[in-house]
Amino acid sequence: MLISFRDLPPYIRPTWIEVNLTNVQSNVRLLKNHIGEKVHLMAVVKANAYGYGMMEIARTSLSSGATWLGVATLDEALVLRREFLKNIPILVLGYVPTEHLSVASNSDVTVTAISLEWIKEALSIVQQPIDFHLKVDTGMNRLGCKTLDDVRKVIELTAGHRNLRFTGVFTHFATSEDVNNRTYYRTQLKRFHEFLEIIPNRTEKVVHCANSGATLYQDEKPFFNMVRCGKALTGPPNEPLKHLLPVPLETSISIHSQLSLVKQVDAGEKIGYGDDYTTNETQWIGTVPIGYGDGWHQDFRRTGVLVDGKRMQIVGRISMDQLMLALDREYPVGTRVTFVGQQGNETITGDDVAREAKIPRSEVFSSMSSRVPRVYPKIPNAGIINIHNYLLNSLCLLGVTYYLYYTRS
Repeated sequence: MLISFRDLPPYIRPTWIEVNLTNVQSNVRLLKNHIGEKVHLMAVVKANAYGYGMMEIARTSLSSGATWLGVATLDEALVLRREFLKNIPILVLGYVPTEHLSVASNSDVTVTAISLEWIKEALSIVQQPIDFHLKVDTGMNRLGCKTLDDVRKVIELTAGHRNLRFTGVFTHFATSEDVNNRTYYRTQLKRFHEFLEIIPNRTEKVVHCANSGATLYQDEKPFFNMVRCGKALTGPPNEPLKHLLPVPLETSISIHSQLSLVKQVDAGEKIGYGDDYTTNETQWIGTVPIGYGDGWHQDFRRTGVLVDGKRMQIVGRISMDQLMLALDREYPVGTRVTFVGQQGNETITGDDVAREAKIPRSEVFSSMSSRVPRVYPKIPNAGIINIHNYLLNSLCLLGVTYYLYYTRS
């Protein structure tokens, strides 16, 4: 017997990511006020908006003052273009194979020219108008033209070209959040100015180099006529530097699950796979339905979790779909377990998890699997809870987001 999609709850397994879009809305407005009326704000929503939900963050950002969208791939751009009218400019910040430029052109997507060689290939292929932003490599050593001679050649080859239209130029900083040593950042900024000096009609182009860190932490305010913010849309880019923020950005994400089983285990029992943890006394152990298959990796164990407003230890190896906790007492099944967020006076931040795991915070959230539902408790100016469950959505032929309506008390 087929199960009706309408008969299903918005999510079944009690593990979810909660995103406060009211805070996102406030953050975007604060960022826009900070950069000024004449500077465009690009909302970078690549990698599912760093794990927060690409469509929801894009919609909220555009309604709050952002004027551009930035992504890493053409695939992401096409998904956005299906949702947003062509008057919303979208830039693919990463590599687009030149054989797919017609796809980008048909969807009015701006692409990045990553090298002189890419430009030469594009010129031999492109048959319809397409805008490109030239990336210059000032020290990230990832993508971009490295030398002034290469940039001069790009200018020469594309000058007056009917289809390949040079409409912007940008670079990317490697150390924009390093407030203790700004030397490399300033070297890159100086190099960017050197590139700009040879760009013709520069005032007619979109010029951008500031990511979230450079937008918020650098005295030079290298805004030009656009800044690119991804992490800053959803809170402080770097929690330990929160006191340096020029505007009071608010954290927007929390991650939760529930206890699915609680049992008392005798001394000398192994917990989980392998030989990572053995009880040395009688102990309460709680099982939680989240694991590395959801993006909660082994290195995240060190931070622990919150149960009943208290910090609890993750014990044993994290399984693909479950993990275990050492509890201080017996708790009812269904008790909330918080991995990132606040319970009572205790808080675990994404930066806490990242610091213990020795990775950037963006890796924590962007690694969260699509099988973990994203819950949006407050959509600005609307009385609905939006729950995006990628798995259950796939049961619906049109992939429509499942909405749970509620009445505010």
